Amino acid sequence: MTLEGTITRTNDNTFTGWIASLTFDVDIAISENPHKKTEKHPDFEITAKSTRNRSIRIGSAWNATSQAGNDYLSVAINFGTGEIRANAVKTENEGEYRFIPYSN
Repeated sequence: MTLEGTITRTNDNTFTGWIASLTFDVDIAISENPHKKTEKHPDFEITAKSTRNRSIRIGSAWNATSQAGNDYLSVAINFGTGEIRANAVKTENEGEYRFIPYSN
């Protein structure tokens, strides 16, 4: 799947940005999951705004660390057409991450 997007970490440990493909293009917010009770629960909730400006949860994200020791977010998003899995990895810009979709 072709997927583009970036998010930027804010001072309050949330992220804002966008994610797009040929079928969607949305602004997103990623915030800490207030319902996390165990280590398996997602660390973050991903939301987007509906056409009526309502905040809708569209996915989840987990803190992760690569074998090389690099921190990233493992992301699962659903736009109603099935789940999309991707990693959000740090870029050269301070606090910025870019999305890399999983290969099928």
